[in-house]
Amino acid sequence: MTKAHLLTIGTEITSGEVVNSNASWLSQKLETFGIRVQSHLTVRDQREELLNALRWPLQAPGDGAENEPSLIFVTGGLGPTSDDLTRACMADHLGVKPEFDSEVWAGLNSMYEQRGLPVREAHKHQCWFPKGSERLSNPVGTALGFYCLAHRSPDHPRTAHYFVLPGPPRELEGMFHKEVLPRLIGIVPKSDLVWHRWTVFAVPESEVAELVEPLIAGSGLEVGYRAQVPYVRVKLFANSERHKDVLARVSRVLAPSLVAESVDGVPGANHDLAEQLFEVWPDSQIRVLDEVSEGYLVQRLYSARRSLGGNTEVRLEPGGLELRPTVEGFQVELSSSRGQKVFAQKLPFKMALDSDRGRRAAAEWALWLAVRALKTP
Repeated sequence: MTKAHLLTIGTEITSGEVVNSNASWLSQKLETFGIRVQSHLTVRDQREELLNALRWPLQAPGDGAENEPSLIFVTGGLGPTSDDLTRACMADHLGVKPEFDSEVWAGLNSMYEQRGLPVREAHKHQCWFPKGSERLSNPVGTALGFYCLAHRSPDHPRTAHYFVLPGPPRELEGMFHKEVLPRLIGIVPKSDLVWHRWTVFAVPESEVAELVEPLIAGSGLEVGYRAQVPYVRVKLFANSERHKDVLARVSRVLAPSLVAESVDGVPGANHDLAEQLFEVWPDSQIRVLDEVSEGYLVQRLYSARRSLGGNTEVRLEPGGLELRPTVEGFQVELSSSRGQKVFAQKLPFKMALDSDRGRRAAAEWALWLAVRALKTP
């Protein structure tokens, strides 16, 4: 598997002023492409720290694959101010001179003129690039990124592909889709292994592991678990054909509490219960009465409706999906054109219903019970 390292530049991130959402987003995108992210590193806008951080992925021990290329994604530090040091540091790191791109400068002038804004001398800072680098266009911003290839040398013990991207998330995401993905297709060897994923409801992570581990023992398959109460996410890196028996056994053992299963790169089931409810709801409206979760259930439904689109309305009135407290827990009443059902439920794991965690869990239970009921013939 091709491996990658993520380097984030920005004092605003190391200080905690800004959450590094780019690292999470990039890692998820790369994983679905069959690329393993080995490390996240964040450093301040300081020259020596940045240079040391650029050297580290090439010298990092332990990946056992010296002949494989490294992918290094650098984000941030491409703006027009004096603390945006990424361009100059990348040139120093690669042992090349920075070069001024007059075409980029002309493009900036034209863009600002069209917007009725003055272009300033500081914007020239965004027109310098390491010599030999390829420009990466920015579909939503002014700062271009760039791509560099460093071949093996005493300073670079393995071939490294550098993708240098802007810090603002919308700009990074747009550039990734437009410029980075097409290049990755030519760089990353096609793997016959993909991630197979299962989402399980209301079973502790340790119990899920006890069910799965005996089925994959001796297979050499990589497995991952992630608990997010009341869910557990399970993933296996496997070949769909070669490991089909193991994968089928895992699916069978998880079936009683399964929300969804899918394979990366293959259109599959929706892992979100709120979105599933819209997919199976038989009527044009979902009426909601929530006396337990303090709005979390409604929030989940509104978010799912925005994500899916469609014409099903959410109305805050009784008669559709009702969540009410009881002496021992809570009750879910489901009413639709397919009939009525009532479920009495206690929260597992000794969660208190009057806690934020308990209220959120109750909303997820309401979704789980409603979806299961509507999916049952």
